Amino acid sequence: MCGIAGVVALREGLPPPPLEALQAMAAALRHRGPDEFGLYRDARAGLAHARLSIIDPLTGQQPLGSPDGRLWVVFNGEIFNYVELRAELAALGYRFATRSDTEVIVRAYEAWGERAFARFNGQFAIALWDSRNRSLVLARDRHGIQPLHLCERGGRLWFASEVKALFAGDPSLPRRFDPLGLAETFTFWSVVPPQSVFQGIEELRPGHVRTLSARGSTECAFWSPRYPAPEEGFRGSIDEAAERVRAALEEAVRQRVLRADVPVGSYLSGGLDSSLIAALARRANRGRFLTFSIRFADAEYDETPYQRAAAALIGSEHREIVVTRHDIAAALPEAVRHAERPILRTAPVPLFLLSRLVRDAGIKVVLTGEGADEMFAGYDLFRPPRRAARACSSGSIRISPARRLRSAPWRSNSSAATAATGPRRDSPTRRAGARPRRCSGCSSPGFFRRSTWWSGCSPICPRSSAPGRRSRRTSTSRRARCSRATCSLRRATGC
Repeated sequence: MCGIAGVVALREGLPPPPLEALQAMAAALRHRGPDEFGLYRDARAGLAHARLSIIDPLTGQQPLGSPDGRLWVVFNGEIFNYVELRAELAALGYRFATRSDTEVIVRAYEAWGERAFARFNGQFAIALWDSRNRSLVLARDRHGIQPLHLCERGGRLWFASEVKALFAGDPSLPRRFDPLGLAETFTFWSVVPPQSVFQGIEELRPGHVRTLSARGSTECAFWSPRYPAPEEGFRGSIDEAAERVRAALEEAVRQRVLRADVPVGSYLSGGLDSSLIAALARRANRGRFLTFSIRFADAEYDETPYQRAAAALIGSEHREIVVTRHDIAAALPEAVRHAERPILRTAPVPLFLLSRLVRDAGIKVVLTGEGADEMFAGYDLFRPPRRAARACSSGSIRISPARRLRSAPWRSNSSAATAATGPRRDSPTRRAGARPRRCSGCSSPGFFRRSTWWSGCSPICPRSSAPGRRSRRTSTSRRARCSRATCSLRRATGC
């Protein structure tokens, strides 16, 4: 994880970017890249970089320029297939002065232009300044793993990995929340780019590239998710599907372990996802391999036996940290500061504390099992939308995509200790927050969780839609039964 920042003049007649602003932006990102700092500045643009050296620590400094000095790049992330791309570019006649993936980005852009970004297998936020054409190119990876924030002010475009760097570069930027960004956060657990939680600041969309110059701005997608029709999708067996997933995971883990020039460790929660990733990483790396786990002082949520069993099975050097409720409460403000948005549950805080243990062990890269539940719909909150989708596809009910999103049963986040425990979905403590309510539209009994919303449209019963009124919108249980035959979600969710 590195930090990038910069500023570019969008019109003529402005003075060069202030050197003090670039230095302040790099300093604000020091926690992302404590190893090295670099700056580039000309009459129209300035780039700043805070480096966490992973690939080519000796010669991979940034900003990095092309041999003729035309292109300059700052880059956060990693291009996992840079070795293959480097060989392909060398066959086209391009020469390299470093072993870094950063130089591959510059040469790939020289060879293929904006089409290069679609060829990158990695997680990245890239800013590339063309000093000859006086244009800035910004690109973000397919799933938005690496952040990139933008702000136009006073005829300049400011960009950075974190909002706090924008504020450091231009202290006059207003520090106000955007109500729409907050609404999206409390609805989807995250903003939907280009929206952010701060007024006047946006995020670059994942899988997009934006080009800015004195002539204006253009943005296009170099990748977007594809949802093939059932007859066009995978037609194999469960075993064949499992084999393809296994092969993809093995290759992804192998590239992340072997392409790094520093030791790679792994988080280990004791669950299936992280245990599988750690085992694959151990197979790819036969040397010293460290795993890291969180132990909870509250025995109800502690999974130490499973973590230690997995560590013993794969043969890792295992490290642990014990987290109490007081630790979570004390670290919450700092975690929110780094997240730069509301945190709807405290689960990220123990991981934030665990990262300190990783840093103290001298490890810069860790693999995790994050994302598996999102990819394979493993959480309880995905189940009612799946039932609604089946009902829609069968023709028994029609719900717009916006209504489907509004109908998602988002869970309560009132208990710090409960939310910090991760996937213990069957814990009776999680159900303790539930209490019987009545539908405000049809007075039917329901079993609602505590999640306060500020919209007039209820996802449970469309009749409870008094505009401008504070309504309690919640998820249903199978125990909920709506007596209204006209309830449009009754057949879809079992309400």
